[in-house]
Amino acid sequence: MSDPRLQRKFIRAPLKSTALYVDGEHVFKAKVLNLSEGGVLLSELPHFPEAKILSIAVNLIHYPRFSTLSHEELKLLNVDEFQKTIIKSKVKIMRNVENESNVDRVFINLIGCEFYNPSAEFTSMIVSYVESFTKNTVYLLSLFESLGNRNEQLEVLKTVAHLLGYDRRMKVPLLRAKVLHDYQSLESL
Repeated sequence: MSDPRLQRKFIRAPLKSTALYVDGEHVFKAKVLNLSEGGVLLSELPHFPEAKILSIAVNLIHYPRFSTLSHEELKLLNVDEFQKTIIKSKVKIMRNVENESNVDRVFINLIGCEFYNPSAEFTSMIVSYVESFTKNTVYLLSLFESLGNRNEQLEVLKTVAHLLGYDRRMKVPLLRAKVLHDYQSLESL
């Protein structure tokens, strides 16, 4: 039986975005890898925070429902034109680094943060993002299943994958494996 302390409480969705966090009197920029109601996974931190609780702002993307759009409409979409919202909260750093030296902290490139007393509106926006990403991922997986040998279908598949943050140049089997992995993170707790 697995340790309940290691099980996730919320489904998480990939989010290729940026976050700003405040440590002391300085503001730092990090990349966001994924997001859930419970927290956020950050990477490429230029500075490991000294504080245990930080203010954070995350750039949240609002995806349209891809399955409701025609192939022509999908091809015209540009992720840079999607509506975005800056969401703000406090986070609690969940990685224990008390016994690590300052040199060890320099090499930390991933940090998990738990949202600290988020507002209902904040949580609602994250739930909406995760649901939207999930539905679009299911649509993308359906495109893999119905791919066949049609070039037009392949172009739609690669367009949707790109819009969701995947590299459209990946070979189809590798892309499918990556999307399937992310989907499994969405569906399993």
